Amino acid sequence: MKHPFEAFIVGLFFAATIVAQEPDAGPASPGDDIWTAARKGDLTALQQHINAGIDIEAQDEEHESTPLHHAAYYGQVETVKWLVEKGAGKNARNNDGITPLDAAYARIESDEFDSDARKAKREVGEYLDSIGAEKKEVHWYDFLCCFSCPALFIFGILYAAFTKPKREEIPTPSKPIMVTTSPQIAGKKVVRTLGLVRGNTIRARHLGRDIMAGLRNIVGGEVTDYGKLLAESREQALDRMLAQADELGANAVIGLQFQTSVVMAGAAEMMAFGTAVVAEDA
Repeated sequence: MKHPFEAFIVGLFFAATIVAQEPDAGPASPGDDIWTAARKGDLTALQQHINAGIDIEAQDEEHESTPLHHAAYYGQVETVKWLVEKGAGKNARNNDGITPLDAAYARIESDEFDSDARKAKREVGEYLDSIGAEKKEVHWYDFLCCFSCPALFIFGILYAAFTKPKREEIPTPSKPIMVTTSPQIAGKKVVRTLGLVRGNTIRARHLGRDIMAGLRNIVGGEVTDYGKLLAESREQALDRMLAQADELGANAVIGLQFQTSVVMAGAAEMMAFGTAVVAEDA
């Protein structure tokens, strides 16, 4: 009997020593941050954050919104009242200038909220409005940006439509003009060089052609709309070059080349150039 009793005494001694060394358990820390607690309406977690020294006006990293912003956006009526009573700023603004009153009515008709949530958001908005909360100030330049950009876009389309150049009749040479990409003409000799001649055109893509080309890009195949556009550009540039050669009195153009370059987004220049000459039979 003596041996078990001594073992029991030793066990009690060690247990008491371990308990004495354990630190006192402090208040349980909330699992969510203060903004998530405000969104959920968890008043216990909010109180624990405040007891832990978290500022009731703490701003999140994404929008610099306060807990009151989050509670108002998600229609947490009791949480909003509790935060206001604790001294949360009813007119606090985030980085977009949004106040809690703005947050209460934000996206209220969207599918993000059901009918109960919409009702709660309206109740929050009415409460904040009753205690004198402010809305975001609409400056004149905000109004101007909202309406001027669409107006300028529409005006630009109308201007482009009404100022579209009429289809001009391309002048044709008064006599046949030989054209070759080589510097000589077989069976002919150049007796006189008249100089450089060129013709160019700048064409912009058409919205309808862009749409059709985009669809063709999905299923594959030849983009005939753009091919037709480039063919028309080459013929127009070539006709203008030949008209210029005819004015100089040439009967041939040697060293013909085509060159294209992007002038702006959606518009490119097509140029044809060569050397105008007078050629005779060798």
